[in-house]
Amino acid sequence: MKHTATPQTPSGPDVQGISSVLAWACALLAVALPLAVAYHLLSTPVESLLMRAGLPLQAAQAAAMDVTLGQKCLAVLLGVLPVCCASYGLVCAMRCFSGFSQAEYFSLRTVKYLRGFAAGIFASVVTGVLASTLVTVVLTAGAPAGQRALSLGLGSNELLTLLFAGMVWQIAAVMARAVALAEENAQFV
Repeated sequence: MKHTATPQTPSGPDVQGISSVLAWACALLAVALPLAVAYHLLSTPVESLLMRAGLPLQAAQAAAMDVTLGQKCLAVLLGVLPVCCASYGLVCAMRCFSGFSQAEYFSLRTVKYLRGFAAGIFASVVTGVLASTLVTVVLTAGAPAGQRALSLGLGSNELLTLLFAGMVWQIAAVMARAVALAEENAQFV
């Protein structure tokens, strides 16, 4: 059952208009981000990628000399994976905001898309940590013994983003309960 609500006072923010703009922004970012990240990873020298992963300059330069095209392509695929998860989340957010722009505030479909957004962002962080670790392993696999690397990075940004995704997931759970209560109350009237 679809529940729509219309604003009671015209002085409030234009929820439907802002939601429409946010839906378009999410759609644009869902497409642009993977393309931009892929381009960045393809065009960035291997030494720079390794230094960003925490390798010292000499180790990064030595490891970069032995990187094959296959290793670079695998590193790009691994690097794009987290942003593809985020893109999934953005597509879900786009659908959620599209529902809001059509005054669909309390529906299970909206809740489903909000949960999809949270899941996409959560998966993006988890795959980002794993992918960055695997990228350093892949790019240093051909390096001489003693110069291969395994780098693991989990910082406050990742932890805050995981917390944010968990909070959005819980808000969606509360909204699902509200939808169920609204449908139950509508049957009594």
